[in-house]
Amino acid sequence: MNNATAESYDELIRAFAAHIGLDGELLAKTQEVMIDGLSVGLACEGMEGAFDLLYFVDLGAPPAERAPAVYRTLLQANNLWAGTGGATLGLQADTGAVILAGRIDLASVTPEGLAAMLDGFTDTGQFWKNVVAGQTEPDVEPSMPFGMRV
Repeated sequence: MNNATAESYDELIRAFAAHIGLDGELLAKTQEVMIDGLSVGLACEGMEGAFDLLYFVDLGAPPAERAPAVYRTLLQANNLWAGTGGATLGLQADTGAVILAGRIDLASVTPEGLAAMLDGFTDTGQFWKNVVAGQTEPDVEPSMPFGMRV
C-alpha cells in the first residue's frame, strides 16, 4: 500500500470513528469495531491505485454433527449473494470458522456510508452467526435459489 492510500484509509477510519463516537486512535490501531456484539475487522488491500476497504466478521465454527448441512446452506446463500447482502461467506481452513466478508472501493466510501453499510452487514452477520451455531434455521425453498429470512 502506498503512502497516499495508507493516509486515505487512516483518514477514513479516524473520520468513521468520530462519526460513531469512538476513539479514532484506538480504531486506527486495532482496526476492529464492536457492533451489536460482533467484532468487525477492517483492512485495506489492493495495488497500483485500486484499493478496497475490506470488512469481515468471524461467525464461529458449526458443531461437527451439523457441519455438512451448514456448509450446504452457506453455499446456497453465496450463490449470486442471494442470502448475504452482497458479502461472501467462507470457511477459514486452519480454524474451521465461518467468515462473512465484503469489500468496497476505498475511494467510494464516506464515514457516514461506512456506518450505514456496517449496520446492514452486522445484521446479516448476526443472522449467519445464529445459523452457524444452530440457533436459527434459514428458510430454504427447493424451487428458489435461497430465501434467507421468514
